[in-house]
Amino acid sequence: MDTLFSYREEGLYCHCSLDEAPDPDSFPIHAHEMLEIYCFLSGKGTYLVEGTRYPLEAGDIFLMRPAETHKLLIEASEPYRRIAAHVCPAFFTQIDPEQRLLRPFFARPLGSMNRYPAAQYPELHRVFDGFVLTPGLERIQILSRVMLLLSQIAALYPSISGHTPVPCGFAFSLVSYVNAHLFEPISLDAISRSFARSPSQIGRVFRAATGTSLWEYVLLKRLLSARAMLERGETATDTALLCGFSDYSAFYRAYRKHFGRTPSDDKPSM
Repeated sequence: MDTLFSYREEGLYCHCSLDEAPDPDSFPIHAHEMLEIYCFLSGKGTYLVEGTRYPLEAGDIFLMRPAETHKLLIEASEPYRRIAAHVCPAFFTQIDPEQRLLRPFFARPLGSMNRYPAAQYPELHRVFDGFVLTPGLERIQILSRVMLLLSQIAALYPSISGHTPVPCGFAFSLVSYVNAHLFEPISLDAISRSFARSPSQIGRVFRAATGTSLWEYVLLKRLLSARAMLERGETATDTALLCGFSDYSAFYRAYRKHFGRTPSDDKPSM
């Protein structure tokens, strides 16, 4: 992967990257702790977002909120180029106290209305078309583009949300069910009874919908929720229980493996 440009500070990260010969295995399922604004510039593939499959076209814009899982299914036959901006929601507190810019992220079901197709909304693609960073002006340039894009989407959102149906089907229902019971004891057997399907069928459908196994998905979601709780001041033991971990030592090991930090490292300083 070639990084064409990159900028990072606390609560803000933006990069433009290119894979001349993308390796499909190098794009696992993941989720972020910040808002993500993603522009697909070139390549050939599909995005899986919380059980919804989105075909990709050059210029498509995607919005993902924190902990909204997504996985890229990319084909190796064409170069893959993209721009992604990650922004902490707190950036908008003063300039947008009513959080109108955040409604397209949060006022929708998971895996619904993530994609703004370039063919339908060419004005959105133009915000990042030809975008490069100027040394010394990176922060201003990134935030101004993000604000312009989100203000345009916020203006479109009421009309879009009024006529855009929520995805349906077994796969989407399955992922929605898992999210509704995320912090409860959960297993393939229990889910198979709820849906009157075999555990093997549940497992296959879930992996096809999300790009990962049921347990890997649940673990990722629980760990992201746990980190947010710790940063708000919850104790590590309470956090483990609230996020569905009955064994604290297992929670500790999983947390350290995923984040490279211990739960106590992410507690706010006094």
